[in-house]
Amino acid sequence: MDCVPEAQCGCTYEGRYVEADTSFWGDETCTEIYTCSASGGLSISQTGCPSGRQCQVVAGLRGCYALSYATCLVSGDPHFVTFDGQRFNFQGTCIYEMASVSSNQTSLEHFSVVLQSSGQDKRIGSVVQLVEVMVYGYNFTISKEYPGAVVVNMYFLKTAYK
Repeated sequence: MDCVPEAQCGCTYEGRYVEADTSFWGDETCTEIYTCSASGGLSISQTGCPSGRQCQVVAGLRGCYALSYATCLVSGDPHFVTFDGQRFNFQGTCIYEMASVSSNQTSLEHFSVVLQSSGQDKRIGSVVQLVEVMVYGYNFTISKEYPGAVVVNMYFLKTAYK
């Protein structure tokens, strides 16, 4: 067992160890947030969930989570539907980010969806060649180059259908 400087020891809360510089909800209604300081003390701040968010437990963690959810869609050559339901066509032949979390001040899991489009030989328009999803430390790639396969962190996984 190694010794650590006292400033890195953390705190205890209800018999559980909490790492230094960590904040957590101390009540079931998300009105008190506790912060374990580097010196080992706990401080309490009175707060609440912002508008459009609700206090709940998700994946074992209590926090302020969005009350509503939205989806976006890309299909065809390519047709898009945005998170707010707007429809448009985009015939660009490039690599672009379709969706991502752009703020560190959110309870959403950070993710990114990147598309790569190219021209359809000599026809007018473009087609999605590759989709890359990055979330939870994983990189999922679906490509026309490898039909019926998904690449996860550089490893091929064959799908059950083609």
